Amino acid sequence: MGVTIHAEEEVKDIVVSNKSITKLITDKREILADEFVMAAGSWSPIISKKLGIKMLLQPGKGYRINVAQETNITIPAVLLEAKVAVTPMNGFTRFSGTMEIDKINHKINPVRVNAIANSASEYYHGLQISNQDKEAAECGLRPVTPDGLPYIGKTSQYHNLTFATGHAMMGWSLGPATGKLVSEIISDQKPSLDLTPFHVQRRF
Repeated sequence: MGVTIHAEEEVKDIVVSNKSITKLITDKREILADEFVMAAGSWSPIISKKLGIKMLLQPGKGYRINVAQETNITIPAVLLEAKVAVTPMNGFTRFSGTMEIDKINHKINPVRVNAIANSASEYYHGLQISNQDKEAAECGLRPVTPDGLPYIGKTSQYHNLTFATGHAMMGWSLGPATGKLVSEIISDQKPSLDLTPFHVQRRF
């Protein structure tokens, strides 16, 4: 589809001229473009700081345990009271949840992991998550804004920068709609939704 993805590449600097971004400097190359989209999730404030933009956004750490043993779980579920999501995958079952507000890091808190495992055992009788699976637990960082709404749209500082970040736990679900809005913004079309609630410079 004409898209090039540069994986495992870090943005080191951003070059600006006359209220427009002219290029990105990464640890591997320089990238020239007419339009830029800030969709860096929990890392968005770090990159925005290079542009003099202060973003109110924090990482909300979530944990997941992949259970390789047979669980006989075939239907996705949300253990509502425990706030744990259960997802049968190809070859394993995933138990995930919690929201730990912290700085950017991938440190694993065993208390959080055990809470997810214990909840799974309470809901699914006979299910015991092994210590091996718990020790292999990993985490991800969700970009969380003060009001829970994402940042979508342009700022007054730069003509060719569009924000699309801050979707918290709904990134996968809201990604397609956000992509449509971003394409409309960049193409100077009327957005499908009123973007006022998602304004990047809104006050809290």
